[in-house]
Amino acid sequence: AFIRNFSSPYSHLQRYLVGEDDRKGGEDEVKHLEQQQQKWPPQRRLITELTTSSFVASIMDQQMDVLLFYYTQWCGFCSVLNHILIQLARLLQGNGTITVARVNVARNDLPWEFMVDHVPSILLFPRYRKPLSVKYPDNLPITLPNLLRFILQHSGSLHHRNRSSVGAQGSDGPGGVLHSEFLALQREVQTLHHTRERLSQQLAQLWRENRQLKFDIRSIEQSLERQVQEKSQQLAEALGRLQQLADASETLLNENMLLKVLLRALKNRTEAEEQAEVEREETGQEKSHQAP
Repeated sequence: AFIRNFSSPYSHLQRYLVGEDDRKGGEDEVKHLEQQQQKWPPQRRLITELTTSSFVASIMDQQMDVLLFYYTQWCGFCSVLNHILIQLARLLQGNGTITVARVNVARNDLPWEFMVDHVPSILLFPRYRKPLSVKYPDNLPITLPNLLRFILQHSGSLHHRNRSSVGAQGSDGPGGVLHSEFLALQREVQTLHHTRERLSQQLAQLWRENRQLKFDIRSIEQSLERQVQEKSQQLAEALGRLQQLADASETLLNENMLLKVLLRALKNRTEAEEQAEVEREETGQEKSHQAP
């Protein structure tokens, strides 16, 4: 009987659950929070952070569809999914009947009937149908379009028995808002796909141009290399001819010097012979004068 009474959801025996509020605890902390709330105007958060004390009241609100994200501070994959939850909360920010919430199960004790076997996990507590909570499929990737389809499929606002009131709300109702947001998201995804295709085409064009540029650069390098080789060969031939001219000039200089020496020797010899001839003539004249 004790176990049956303790495990009953509406038992008179209250469970003792420890949450972040209890861990932080203390009157000074409460006063500090009250002072902060008085100092800054209250703002509606994109994602509602639940604790042990606020958990049951928040998820069992019959007027709200509550999408609950179970996480822990040591779960790396949970941190990766934060940006998806923020995008989802921003899309649903104008809808007053859907709440995106999360709870840190490592720091907040929860009633056993609301616990999950692993993190991250996502549960939807539909409006007007809280006992019929739905778990996000484990084999389905957690993406923004999949989360929107999950909410549209299981939202309690769309399954409310009062069809007339929902029909009277028309496109301004939560279902219409979700549908319009989903269509807007589809348009954004299509725009992103088109942008990606254009970028892919531009990248392909740039790759082709870069490849052609590499070929042109290689051709120019080969042409320059051939020209350098031809110029080097021409310079080598010109240097050879200059060396031959230099050798010929040196030979001519040597021959010129030799000719000069020979000419001087010949000149000296001719002058000596002329002088001897003059002396013989003078001697012959002297002898002819002396004979009579």
